[in-house]
Formats: sequence, C-alpha cells, structure tokens
Amino acid sequence: MDRITIGLISFIVTIVVTPFVIKFAKKHGFVDMPDKRKIHKVSTPRIGGIGIFAGILAGILATMFFTKDTWQLWAIMPISLIALMGFVDDVKGLSFKVKFLAQIIASILAVVFVGANLDHFNNPFGGSISLGILGPIFSVIWMVGVTNAINLTDGLDGLAAGVSAISAFTIAVTSARVNIAATLVSISIFSSSIAFLRYNFHPAKTFMGDTGSQLLGFTLALIAIKGASISASTLSLAIPLLALGVPILDTVYAFGRRILGGHNPFLPDKMHIHHQLLEIGFSQVTAVLFIYAVSIVFSILAITYRGIHELTAIAFYIIIGILLISFLWVMRKRELKNGRRVENQVDKNKSNR
Repeated sequence: MDRITIGLISFIVTIVVTPFVIKFAKKHGFVDMPDKRKIHKVSTPRIGGIGIFAGILAGILATMFFTKDTWQLWAIMPISLIALMGFVDDVKGLSFKVKFLAQIIASILAVVFVGANLDHFNNPFGGSISLGILGPIFSVIWMVGVTNAINLTDGLDGLAAGVSAISAFTIAVTSARVNIAATLVSISIFSSSIAFLRYNFHPAKTFMGDTGSQLLGFTLALIAIKGASISASTLSLAIPLLALGVPILDTVYAFGRRILGGHNPFLPDKMHIHHQLLEIGFSQVTAVLFIYAVSIVFSILAITYRGIHELTAIAFYIIIGILLISFLWVMRKRELKNGRRVENQVDKNKSNR
C-alpha cells in the first residue's frame, strides 16, 4: 500500500505542478529556441523539470513518513543542489566547468551525508573486495557519470523521461528485498517521470531542461547505490549498470566516437544514438519507442538475472552495444545506397529530357 500511495503522490504532484511551470516559463521567457543543433521547430518552455523535482521531493518526504528512515532527508540537500544548478543553467546558462563542479560537490555531499558510498563490491570468486579510500572516489565518478549520461539522453521529446522511468522501475523491483526506502524513492522517480510524459511526449509542451535531466540522472545514480546491496557487506553494481543501460551505453559510445575522431569528448554534437536513428529515417516517436524497447531489454536482464556479477553485466553491454551499432551501420548504408539510387534516377530522367 505504501508503494501505491507514494507513486500516486509523486504522480499527482508532477501532473498538477507542471502546467503552472509551463505558464511561468512562457511569461518570463524561459523558452528553448530552435537552432541548427536542436530537433524542435518552435520555441518551447525549458524548465519543466521543476515539476519532476516537485514530484520526487513529495515522494521523498512521504517515504520518510512511511519508513522513519533519515537518509532520505539528507538526500534532499544534494538533490536540491543539482536541481538548482540545472535551473540556473536553463535560465542563465552555465559553463561546463561550473556544472561539473556542482555535480562533484553534490556527489560528495551524497557520500558523506547519505551514505551513497561504494566501499566494497562483489568478488567474482566469492565474498567482497574492499575499495577503502577509493570507494568515495568511485562513488563520485559514478554519480557524476550517470548524471551526465541522462543529460545527454535528453535529445528527443519524451526520451529522457521514459528511459528514466524504465530505469527507476528496474531499480525499484530489484531493490525491493534489500532497501525499502530506496524502492520507494525509485517509485517516486518512476511516477514523476511518467506524469511528466503527459507534457513532454511528442509534440512536447515543455522540455525538462537541465533542471530535470540532471536531477533524474543524479537521483537515479544515488538510489542505485543505496539499493545495490546484496548482503550486509557486499554491493553489486551489475543491476544499476543494466538498469541504466541505454544512457551509459550512449555516453560511452559518444565519448569513444569523439576521442577516436580527435574531437573534444565534452563538446555536444548530433551523433548520439537518437540522432542517428532520425538520420536513417525514424520519426521522433518511433526513435523514442525504439530506445524504450532497448531500455526494456536491459531492464528484463536486470530483473531476471538480479544475482549476476558486474562482468556478466558488462558482457551484456558489449553484446547489445555491438548489435545496436551494427543495426545503425547497416541502416545507414542502406539509406546512403537508396539515396544514390534516387540521385541516379533523377540524373537519368534529366538526361532523357
């Protein structure tokens, strides 16, 4: 019953608050204008993530009421810092260095006050391996990495919200027997993301902006650690790795592609998986649904094989990654071939005239 209650609270808060945010954004000019790097064609409110933040915050407060736990209260601090940083970036614009610094500070706060620390992990030969002083460092890297992974996914209407909802649902299911508080907060993320899709699915009435994408990424990363325990002394990141499969895979793919191409890996481009799907002929809706499907595959693997080791999860990554990249390569070749056929036909018709 507590799961249903928290889900409803987060859903209702987001569904009610978001329209007011849209009106506020239009009134004050907080809109995203089209440009050559963006997909949308009309100006769209870009601070819709405030609605997601309101829903998640309501869910966290309700979780505290049901569980009588305290770490959720401390979690509000770094989560709010990320949301505030995202809002300022959406309204005024921030440099990557400032955003990166805010992410690091929020991650450190999560380690110190929330206990989101990867101090030990699963040993493939049995037992666990202590990370010692490296634990907090890996924890910060994990939270900053996932935060930016979800942020990079936010390129099509409904994409980041839907992928985040699938990831949150996966974490909620897999952590149910381990950490009930993490499960309930995951449900609040799931419900808020689903509610936000009411206004964000194509054609979007509002974008979540960095306020929403970085908030979702950071919160999912934090909750993934809190719900990753498989025993009192062992953590397994296999489940979070699979639950967040698509955003992590896309980020690794993007960074690898840029580095191999001699470009700055932190500079944005239009070569993410969702951009390539559009390039080979997918519509926005079909591209989003296709990525949802891949996310669900990762989710099924996580839920079905919840006791697997990290190395097995990485093997799944490699297999799915190869299949996805091969699919994009084959489709791109087909499009180029069809394009040449059309050009040749046009040239032939002109010559006949």
